[in-house]
Amino acid sequence: MNTRPARLTAHLRPFVTALAALALPFAATMQAQPKDASAVAAEDPLQLSAFTVTSQHDTGYESMQTTSGLRTVQELKNVANSISILNPEMIQDIGALTIEDMTKWAVTGEANPDPTVVSGSSRLIFRGIQNNYALRNGWIWYSPIDTYSTERMELLRGPNAFLYGEADLGGAQNQITKRGLFTKDFTKIKLTGGSYDLRRAELDLNRRVNDQLAVRFAAVESDNHTWWDHGHRDFRGLYGAVTYRPFRQTTISVIGEYAKSTEIRSQGLFSDNFSYTTPTPSKYNNASGVVYLPVNGASYRLNGRSRSSGPNVAIADPTIVPREYQFNGPSASNISNQKSLTVEVEQTIGENLHLQLSANAYHSSGGIWGATTRGITRDLNPTLPGGAPNPYYNELYTEYQRTHQVIGNVVRDIRLSAVYDLKLNWMQQQFVVNAQQHEDNPGQKYPKMAEFVAPGTANFLGAVNSDATVAAFNANRTVFANNKFIRRYYLKDGDGGNLTGSINPVAGVSDYYPDIGSGASGSVGATGAIIDRHFTTPSVGIGAAGTYFNGHLHTLIGYRRDEFKMKTTSGIPRPLANTWIVDTIPGGFSDPQYVNYKFDGTNYGGVLRINDMLAFTYNYARSYRLSLGEGKTGYQVGTVQGIPFGEGQDIGVRFSFFGGKLELNATYYDNYQPNARNNALGSAQQNVKNELTALFPTTFDVNGGDIEKVTTSGVEVEAVANLTRNWRLLFNLATNEIKTADRLPQLKSFQQQAKALNQPTPQLDAYLLTMPEGVPTAGYTKTRANLFTRYDIKDGALKGLYFGGGANWRGPTFRGNADVNQDGIAEALWSPSYTLVSLLVGYQTKLWEHRTVFALNVDNVFDKDYYRSAAIGSGSWGDPRSFKLSAMVEF
Repeated sequence: MNTRPARLTAHLRPFVTALAALALPFAATMQAQPKDASAVAAEDPLQLSAFTVTSQHDTGYESMQTTSGLRTVQELKNVANSISILNPEMIQDIGALTIEDMTKWAVTGEANPDPTVVSGSSRLIFRGIQNNYALRNGWIWYSPIDTYSTERMELLRGPNAFLYGEADLGGAQNQITKRGLFTKDFTKIKLTGGSYDLRRAELDLNRRVNDQLAVRFAAVESDNHTWWDHGHRDFRGLYGAVTYRPFRQTTISVIGEYAKSTEIRSQGLFSDNFSYTTPTPSKYNNASGVVYLPVNGASYRLNGRSRSSGPNVAIADPTIVPREYQFNGPSASNISNQKSLTVEVEQTIGENLHLQLSANAYHSSGGIWGATTRGITRDLNPTLPGGAPNPYYNELYTEYQRTHQVIGNVVRDIRLSAVYDLKLNWMQQQFVVNAQQHEDNPGQKYPKMAEFVAPGTANFLGAVNSDATVAAFNANRTVFANNKFIRRYYLKDGDGGNLTGSINPVAGVSDYYPDIGSGASGSVGATGAIIDRHFTTPSVGIGAAGTYFNGHLHTLIGYRRDEFKMKTTSGIPRPLANTWIVDTIPGGFSDPQYVNYKFDGTNYGGVLRINDMLAFTYNYARSYRLSLGEGKTGYQVGTVQGIPFGEGQDIGVRFSFFGGKLELNATYYDNYQPNARNNALGSAQQNVKNELTALFPTTFDVNGGDIEKVTTSGVEVEAVANLTRNWRLLFNLATNEIKTADRLPQLKSFQQQAKALNQPTPQLDAYLLTMPEGVPTAGYTKTRANLFTRYDIKDGALKGLYFGGGANWRGPTFRGNADVNQDGIAEALWSPSYTLVSLLVGYQTKLWEHRTVFALNVDNVFDKDYYRSAAIGSGSWGDPRSFKLSAMVEF
């Protein structure tokens, strides 16, 4: 049942009015300018930046320059690293609004299909490996990424520790934001409407105030509902960039942004906990808590009640669970607010020495209303606890415990870069030295609350110990684990807001307490709650990029030393309702805890250019994720996952045909990571967590994780064509192989400990069957391809009309292994391949002497039904057919 209410545009009108009010005076100012853009460009005598790339040299979808190779402006074709760029032309033509919209057209880097992943707006999958962070202008970024402030998106494929010190094995994305330009004054107002009540207004304004000062300002308000029930996205942002050149060889840039994002996300695919047929059903235990039925207000303890079981495989049958169902409700928001300020000072000394000092301050904050699980179970109880007939006997239901987390990061960064250009008759060499520090106060110290049975009520089991001791804390963890407040929704009653809408506790029945007992991801584990965590990652790197033999050989070599220094203080949250106070317990958790790691990153490679048509490339680099620190604790209390690291090499060939009108690149890669993180037990495996918590209450950490070895290799092909002045085209294809080994050693250790105690672990045993050795990581798509093209009519009666479109093809995706037919064998499961077709139609003209562009984008033209898999028990339905209609006026 889709309960989306009708929306009015009244809340957008003041914003649109404000945009117009801002735009009109600037438009008048522009008309009074005495110089046109070409004159400005021709007369500009100022020094070009060695650190900042612009899109003015791009042709169609082809980008000529990058800063992601050595942090300095370089010709992309001569950079050894594997870098893909989505430039402004491409972003505009595909009608992208978010990073998910952008990267689904890239050769790699598609968004994680599990919508419950926190910070999902920045978690992409590169070469089959999930990336856990984003970059923005070279700095770590945790917040949602919207296109209103985006100039281009650079995808750094593969390891690149020398460049950024931070990189997952598969790569990372770097958002390049807009800058104040000296080339052209403009004011652009863009209005967009579309499916699911999409209403969006954007302003992009650039002013060359004089020969020394340029100002850029952008603003957006975007509001839309979704095809799933209760879904909503509201994004608002203000962005400013100032470029100031007080002297010919000095540039000062200031960039600031304030943005707020509120989303009601899909729950994604639900998991099967009902299809097994067993003569003796499993039983709920005390750790299952108390169930509450919002449909009629009934509640009772679950201990001893029968429950069905299944393979925990994501359900992709809409006759069982309709696609649009979302039981978290219309109030289960994911809020992300951010404010940032970056200052860059560039100085050129003489002709060859370039210096840049860059500082960045960034604060993200927000909160997430979540649910502990999304399984579908069958009610096997013919009677209620009191003996009355059960009206829901044999019906399917989903149930969960509500959680609320406050999130955020306080980040401070500083970097000093020096570049020296050495030019000799037989070679050129660019030497680079970088010294920087990233400082972060991550949000683990913020409140983590969950809904529990209210102490003192009839259903509360046990007693709360208010002593500030580790023993009392461990006892309370058990007590609260036995008093989870579980909201249950039977599928036949639907997911209407009248049932799922309330996030408030039930008066006299439940309340929110520090989450020391839910066992959900993000809850407080056996090692206590973090009072404060602060870390820095100082680093020093040196490198050189050389050119030899009249441009036929380009080389890159670099070395970087990074340190990770962290101090953590932990304590015990007081067991008080709606209160988050964490007390230090001297000696309780060996506080404060200090961590100091050092890592060396090396990078070397080259481009051998045979002629203008043919070049060969090689690149080797290391990868490590210092800012993740030691990671989660292991599932075994007292252990940690460690800092993930890896290495890899890329071998490529690059072709250029028809005088550069067709560029074709092919890359073979082979990457390896010996300690990849596997945070195996997600919301779909809550039953496994409950089982291990009951058996090992003081040694199993529900917040922990495990590791495995991962090897990924494959081929990536990219082609960009501008064969005529009317026609542009982009095509890419990627195929890869992923293998895992030495999987989940800590969970296997608990399995062995339980056997030694003669304790059965049926839930853990069944789960480990789904994680055999040698198979790919779940969510891995072996082959993918994208094609997008545009054709402009520049003459005749249809002059100004353009049309195009494209297709996204995905091969089968590995879901994982599961024993779906109870034969004791965990079969490999794959989600089917699919092809999506997109359409673009637009018209460019002049209205009252102002350039005006109308564009219609239709995605999934044929309304293809498909789903994307993230793991054996998670994924999401694909988006149905939708459209966006936009109108842009430039003053």
